[in-house]
Amino acid sequence: MNSLKLLVVDDEADFADFVSEVARNMNFEVLSTDNPLMFADLYSTTINIIILDLFMPRVDGIELLRFLYENKTSASIIFMSGKDRSVLHSAQKLAVEQGLDVLGVLQKPFRAEDLEQVLTEYIQDLNLHGSDQEPDPDQPTAHMPAPAELRQAIEDKALFLSYQPQINLSSGEVTGVEALIRWQHPDKGRIPASYFIPLAEENGLISDVTTFATTTAIRQMAEWQDKGINLRMSINFSPKILDNLEMPGKLARYVAKSGADISNITIEVTETALMADVAKYMDILARLRMKGFSLAIDDFGTGYSSLKQLVRAPFSKLKIDQLFVRKMDIDNECRTIVEISILLAHKLGMQVIAEGIENEKVNNILRELDCDEGQGYWIAKPMQADEIEAWLAKRAAGK
Repeated sequence: MNSLKLLVVDDEADFADFVSEVARNMNFEVLSTDNPLMFADLYSTTINIIILDLFMPRVDGIELLRFLYENKTSASIIFMSGKDRSVLHSAQKLAVEQGLDVLGVLQKPFRAEDLEQVLTEYIQDLNLHGSDQEPDPDQPTAHMPAPAELRQAIEDKALFLSYQPQINLSSGEVTGVEALIRWQHPDKGRIPASYFIPLAEENGLISDVTTFATTTAIRQMAEWQDKGINLRMSINFSPKILDNLEMPGKLARYVAKSGADISNITIEVTETALMADVAKYMDILARLRMKGFSLAIDDFGTGYSSLKQLVRAPFSKLKIDQLFVRKMDIDNECRTIVEISILLAHKLGMQVIAEGIENEKVNNILRELDCDEGQGYWIAKPMQADEIEAWLAKRAAGK
């Protein structure tokens, strides 16, 4: 791996030097300034991490966040400040909403060990994901495919599914997989779903994309059943298709024809999209449950849903967004959000699945909090169907 580049911006020269020394000791190539007005001159697209003090006399950190957003940075950000922690987390929330990657929030004064832990997590995450990591969806889309190319990909059957295992966190038993749609463009490489799903929604293609993903996943599930592999299959649905009144019946008939067990199929719908108008989709959601499907509210914690909406919607599972799960071992507020979400879901009679488990510490914390199930790269990366079978066999053999 090439040397990772890190930029420190802090008007306190002594503290900037302290942070720089910690990073250099971890073999980062470090740029540092105690003059925030120099930030734009030092910044480049090759920077991997930016450690930023939010409260500086001449330029505040929010202004620098705006600069990073406007320049579509791919750098990860660590916030630090000696001010009110709630302001730090408001800035973190703003950055995330702008599509920026926030590694952590450090309250001054902090120890070298605190910073080392955040940087170590970053390096481990980089090593863990490797080439399987999707391209940054917030990078300029000038080289991304046009709607006509997606339409052609659907016709050419150029889309495919990967499957990420989910496990019972208490027993370690593999309970199911989530079907994740992929697009490998012949010239432009892997196209992130975070780009082509909105593209499909905006151009009237989402029904075709969802039909492909759903039928492929159900056929695979039936094939596994015939081999004695009984896994729950989770399939993501765009709310854009939840206004089709014929969909629940058609889907149930397809499942019956395939021979798959309908009770082992979970339909996932994102909280952010759904909670904008939950009443609009209540008919479809209720009928899906009546047909025998399970329903999961996905990315919980990002959509500001009300308790009334949660109670009204017929969900049986709640998936906690990885934004909170990934950092819960180093961020007390993220841990609190996860803990409250688990308690709330259990009180409402829902199972809880945590997304984004990327180290053993997070896995152990979730077990302590009685989270039911989990998925993430620490457990297993998304795999092709034949790789899933090999992974299951290896796991059963205890290797």
